[in-house]
Amino acid sequence: MIQEQPKPITTTIVQIVPDKPREEIGMVDVAVASFGLTGVIMVAAIIAGLAAGAAYIWFRSKRAASTMEARGNTANLFRSVD
Repeated sequence: MIQEQPKPITTTIVQIVPDKPREEIGMVDVAVASFGLTGVIMVAAIIAGLAAGAAYIWFRSKRAASTMEARGNTANLFRSVD
């Protein structure tokens, strides 16, 4: 009985080295990048709020705010509106 000797295992290690090392990202770079999308959302919210406020003011200016104002600011609440 002759046993065959196992062949030695050869390992090849490949190391990939980039051409240039990457630049480090600082706290300021991260903050500026995060304010990009957040800033767009904040500006959209401000514009929507201003539009809603203007629409509310315009709507309220067309109608009387209270019964007293509708009756000409008189204290007699039992008088009918002409």
